[in-house]
Amino acid sequence: MLDRCETPPLSPPCLILAHPDTEYETAIARAFRRMGWDVYSAHSGPEARRLARRLDADVVVLDADLPEESGWLTCDKLTREQPLAKVILVSDNLSPRNQELAAFVGASALVSYGDGPAALAEEICGVAMPAAG
Repeated sequence: MLDRCETPPLSPPCLILAHPDTEYETAIARAFRRMGWDVYSAHSGPEARRLARRLDADVVVLDADLPEESGWLTCDKLTREQPLAKVILVSDNLSPRNQELAAFVGASALVSYGDGPAALAEEICGVAMPAAG
């Protein structure tokens, strides 16, 4: 697992992103690709889990309310299958109840949808995202 968003010498880190909002998904993918990450999109929880297994993803970002299978359930399954996986849930509801649920299903964090790529970069990398330009 990577603690920083630096490209390792042998291969770039891998991020799987499952979110129904294409604008949000595009912004996240663009931001992380600029930081040297390989980014793959999934359209459902089961697809995100398959990609995470196949690609040995460093980080999986899931919308909490995915169609087919919720991000909550996908996170629970993924962290049971791959205990070292870093899974971040994205939601527009960061209530204490949802924070507790995120911890219960094994999420590394619950991040606000409205905070965009900067919040994910901070959570995943522990550093502020570089300015656009």
